[in-house]
Amino acid sequence: MFIYFIIGSIGGLLSGILGIGGGVVFVPLLTYLTKSDFKTNTGVSSLAVVFVASGSSITYVLNDFSDGSNLLFEILIIVFGGICGSYIGSKLTQSIDTALLKIIFSILLIASAYRIIFSTSVSSAFQDNLVLYFLIGLVSGIGSGLLGIGGGIIRIPMLIFFGGFEQIIAQGISLLTTIPTALTAAATKIRKDTQLLKIGLIVGVFGVLGSIVGGTLAFNVIPRDLLNIGFGIFLTLVSINMFISSK
Repeated sequence: MFIYFIIGSIGGLLSGILGIGGGVVFVPLLTYLTKSDFKTNTGVSSLAVVFVASGSSITYVLNDFSDGSNLLFEILIIVFGGICGSYIGSKLTQSIDTALLKIIFSILLIASAYRIIFSTSVSSAFQDNLVLYFLIGLVSGIGSGLLGIGGGIIRIPMLIFFGGFEQIIAQGISLLTTIPTALTAAATKIRKDTQLLKIGLIVGVFGVLGSIVGGTLAFNVIPRDLLNIGFGIFLTLVSINMFISSK
């Protein structure tokens, strides 16, 4: 039980601070600390992400992450694109060299990390283009379906670069779009497996507590520039891990 508390708390905390669903954190932690197989860990992670993303989202909404803007339509379009992308990605898994894709994505993530850390501009010529939001959902969904990575690490940089959003707003949008896609994935992977359901619920409940703390830190304690740097470093670490796993 204590191990699940540690896993949930760390994943939830990073989810709240960085605006990610937590899957990219949960799966490695479950693998190293519980010695369970990858299939089991992805199932547990999918359910835990539903709780963690929900907890983080509530914190972001209560802190008015969008500065009063109504982004519901954009979020729904991203969700629709993400569902389409996940389906396409899952179908392409058997026919595409995922090792090459991991190398390509790792390079793109490094480039994204560099720009997030060192760039201060958030203007975009594509802002308010609804087709863009569908493409953001589609690309993140395909990447998630093909590589098993969290869509947030793809969505957030795209929302910043092409949508022109500030880091904290991009994180809030990404968290809200994570909930329905994670719920779909959890329903597919867990189904009638009561053991996975039990572990996923435990990790998820502990994760909610961490996500609320993380979200509060992101809004009230951590300076926005430091938040950008932190997310850039996180992208770099994910990129390195992805590159190594492609070998």
